[in-house]
Amino acid sequence: MRKDPIWVGLRDELTKLLGVQIELVFPEAWSPQTSSWFRNVEQSAFRPDLRYSEEEILERLEMDGVLLVFVLTASIPEAFVLGYHLDEPSVETFYLDTIAVRQRGRGVGPALVSWLGKWAKKNGYQRIALDTELENEVGLRLRDFYLKMGFKQGHVDEVGNISMTLDL
Repeated sequence: MRKDPIWVGLRDELTKLLGVQIELVFPEAWSPQTSSWFRNVEQSAFRPDLRYSEEEILERLEMDGVLLVFVLTASIPEAFVLGYHLDEPSVETFYLDTIAVRQRGRGVGPALVSWLGKWAKKNGYQRIALDTELENEVGLRLRDFYLKMGFKQGHVDEVGNISMTLDL
């Protein structure tokens, strides 16, 4: 685990929330193990049409300023965050491409978003941007979740995808 106090704080908070020791893993490279972790969480969190192909994942991992972190309990993946620097001419923006949590309702998602904001601000970002939907296939109100986390709703496209931003 990286020794950055932000990540140590996240690890400690998630350990309290989950009641078990967690490990944060920042893979240096994509491997069969990280692919397996990604797929395990992704299958629990997203319907099939929202899951990434291997090529799409590898493409995102080539982006500038990429951040990929897995949350593990006893070597089992519980969640991950994937994001990267977004080229915005006026403001340094981190794009939160994917946040996925295997077991909802335990506070893992809010903790990840909160600590990601601290990390992004510390690293010179002025904004976090993401795209989401009003609600997912099981009725989880994604827009409302991000609004509670301080994000502002932006553009809504014709199929209901919502752009949101959080100024840091």
